[in-house]
Amino acid sequence: MTEYPDYNRATNAAYEVLKVYDGRYPKIDIFHLLLMYNDRISIHTYTECAKRKGVSVHEFVDNCVESEMGFTFFDRKKKRWEIFYNDTKCETTIRFTLAHELGHIVLEHDEDNDVHDKEANCFARNLLAPVPVRDGYQLEKIDDYCECFNISDLMAKVVKDLSGSDSYYITQENYDEIFGRAYVSISGCSLAELYY
Repeated sequence: MTEYPDYNRATNAAYEVLKVYDGRYPKIDIFHLLLMYNDRISIHTYTECAKRKGVSVHEFVDNCVESEMGFTFFDRKKKRWEIFYNDTKCETTIRFTLAHELGHIVLEHDEDNDVHDKEANCFARNLLAPVPVRDGYQLEKIDDYCECFNISDLMAKVVKDLSGSDSYYITQENYDEIFGRAYVSISGCSLAELYY
């Protein structure tokens, strides 16, 4: 295991996922995106798990899981990833949790540790608030980030604070590709149509 997070890999892995995303921008539909992986990933709520165990969600969180937000594991029998998330949290928390867990899968993390969590956070941040879209909208205030990307105040602050780092790591190819896709989604026409 490496001692330091590989932010270059984590950042660009998010953009590789966005390259196959066929949903709308700027608010990435994380559930739609996860459906694209339905042959490899199953998603479960804490509510459904608690119901199966005959306990409340609060009891399930306190007694059955290590994370209040969510977790992922690979089911060797089914040969697929299983994502579990706390559906009683607010929408912005759920979106980040699911993006974070997808990051663990895409980055092929095989254990839970601080380095992998930092990489998954980087992946989630770039997936939900892509640098080319940030640049295109020229966002300045935390509230603008929250509204544009449907993210929490805390995540918006982190996105804004780490914007320089994310811009540094994204490849030009990924930047151009996602900028073009986002432009088409938002404007209804491609950059080529605009100039010709």
